[in-house]
Amino acid sequence: MRAPQPTGFLGLSHLGVVGSIGYASLGQPVIAVDLDAAPVEMLSRGDVPVHEPSLDELFAMARERMVFSTDLARLESCPLVIVARDIPTDSTGASDSSRVLELVDAALPHLCHGVTLVLMSQVAPSFTRRLAERIRTSRPELRFTLYYWVETLIFGRAVERYLRPERIIIGCEDSLAPLPDVLQAALDRFGSPVLRMSYESAELTKMAINLYLSATVTYANTLSDVCEAIGADWSEMMPALRLDSRIGPAAYIRPGLGIAGGNLERDLVTLREVCRAHRLDPVFIETLLNYNERRHAWVHRRLSEHLFSRTTNPVVAVWGLAYKKNTRSTKNSIALRVINDLRGLAEIRAYDPALGPGDVDVPAKVVSDRDEALIDADCLLVLTDWDEFARPNREAMRRMRRPLVIDCVGVVDIARVELAGVHYVSMGRSPKLLPAMAGPAGPR
Repeated sequence: MRAPQPTGFLGLSHLGVVGSIGYASLGQPVIAVDLDAAPVEMLSRGDVPVHEPSLDELFAMARERMVFSTDLARLESCPLVIVARDIPTDSTGASDSSRVLELVDAALPHLCHGVTLVLMSQVAPSFTRRLAERIRTSRPELRFTLYYWVETLIFGRAVERYLRPERIIIGCEDSLAPLPDVLQAALDRFGSPVLRMSYESAELTKMAINLYLSATVTYANTLSDVCEAIGADWSEMMPALRLDSRIGPAAYIRPGLGIAGGNLERDLVTLREVCRAHRLDPVFIETLLNYNERRHAWVHRRLSEHLFSRTTNPVVAVWGLAYKKNTRSTKNSIALRVINDLRGLAEIRAYDPALGPGDVDVPAKVVSDRDEALIDADCLLVLTDWDEFARPNREAMRRMRRPLVIDCVGVVDIARVELAGVHYVSMGRSPKLLPAMAGPAGPR
């Protein structure tokens, strides 16, 4: 029996690493290449350069079917090549697609005739069609088809989302034409509905999803502020909303410090520029961007009210540095922004399960133990929603100088006995003084 031909993956940033390992775990041989030697060397020696739950175990299972290289000529044997390089953004959320174009240009001389190219990188509308024209101009003799596969990964849940997508969206030059056999076979391995549409529709669908999610985050944050002002409790309201079929159980309605991580922001900025380029009104998108830019002020209002008005030169413990749980990414992390804003106002001790002292540059002492950060602290700020933060240790809480917890992500379970005697502040409800524990710490 003839051995299956390998599938090529071009680009080994987060998307390419998860995608290539995930695809190989389905039993398929993979050749993964990048011009950057660092991830190639790490993966070749068995180390995974990105942090995702269960990715290490998946790699151990799939590694024997994978080859990693900086030699793009290795793609010559691949009838299916997936471009999976993440597109970076700057501090304003603007995208830079030059790295993807550089990789495609470098790979182009090595692609076999009849190759099926699939772009998974997060691109702006019309990019895929322009890329097809770029390829035809650069190598007119090459027979190829180009598709856009909308990636649906979520940092911290990337493996789950890659292997079990709700649906697969494919952008096509001709959405009525049948897919090439090699691509159809690849899609069939996931067992998910496949939606075919034009390049532009697929590209815009990805942004439409992120725009909707951004809007629901802003909706929840706005109403949680109203709850705090009038004495309502957003945590009591959320179950009713989730049981409404028009909203649903997975809705992004837990309040927080705004969108972060770069992906949602990138698509908002791109959509704003599309609207401007076509003389459409971008006010809805601009409102979301402006609100998100100001959202972290909630932390400073609560610190002013509950800490700085009562304590000078406080010690603040911070739990969480990554922008969300189950990731090491600090891209656009609200936690880092808050800590930098507190420079000179408080002594900061910070802890994150995935990040150590050498991983971040912040004006804080980064400690390796969650409870060490609480010693003689006047306040605990919870800035990332790691599961382990839901259950603080009672004895460690007693070592705080003032038992004040400001939970900015709603992760702490206030029903736990460990929080007895703590002044608990969170979004969407009035501050609570929980039933006193024995021997509470005295005021500073």
